[in-house]
Order: sequence, then C-alpha cells, then structure tokens
Amino acid sequence: MIRIVTKARLARLVAEAKQARRRAVEVQEKADAVSSTYFRTVAELTARTVRAEEARAAYADVVAMLQAELEALELREVVLLVRYGQPHSIHRSVHAAKACAATHGADPASWRPSSRPPAASDPWATITFIFDAATDAFLCSVAPVLPVAGGAG
Repeated sequence: MIRIVTKARLARLVAEAKQARRRAVEVQEKADAVSSTYFRTVAELTARTVRAEEARAAYADVVAMLQAELEALELREVVLLVRYGQPHSIHRSVHAAKACAATHGADPASWRPSSRPPAASDPWATITFIFDAATDAFLCSVAPVLPVAGGAG
C-alpha cells in the first residue's frame, strides 16, 4: 500500500513530533525533579531516624546508670526543703537541706522541729520522708492537716 503525503501534511507531522519531543522532555524534567526531591527526603528522614535511635540508646544507657546508682544508694530517708509552703528542693538529710537554705540566706540555727506541715508563712521548713519497705514508697513523717467534712471541728 502506497500513501501519498503532501508537503503540508509532512510539515504538520514534523511539527507534532517536535511538540511531542518537547512535551516528553518537560515531563521527564518534572519526573526527575520529583524523584530527586523524594530521594533527598528519604535520605534525610533515614538520617534523622538513625540519629533518634542513637539518642534513644544513649538515653537508655543514662537511665539504666541512674537507676543503678539510685538502687545502690539505698536511701531510707529523703528531706524536702520547703520555702513559704512550696517545695524548694530534695536532700539526703536535714543537715544538707539546711545547708542549701543557708546558701539562700536562711538561718538554719533558728529552725525548730515541727510535727505540723509547714505553713505558707514559714520562710523555710523541712519535711522528712522515710522509706517503707512494706509499701515500697516514701511516707511523710508529718501528718497532713485535713479539713473535716461537714465543717465540724
């Protein structure tokens, strides 16, 4: 079969082929850009994941070390330093708590033992917590003042 192609038809076919090539180049450039962005994002996320895993492992080591140190201390008593009724810091002994308060201008010699919880008007006070093996918890040595239901008392 023989087909006769006119000059006008040949010119249209050549123009369509050029246009198709340009379109193919444009599509390929867009695909390359998207692909490049995708691979950069994957590489970045992979690197962030690796860093996060390394940090998690490092923190796990630190936590395990601190837990071991805490267990080795075998604390039987801790002291809460209170300033104007608000918790200030935790110490291993009353002496350490008073020394800390002294660095903030308190006079540790003026403190007296108290069987009541510290009031908001007390500049400095200590509350001792004693470890109770039966409950596996630290219990407060000062009985809290609780309001009586119904207003009696």
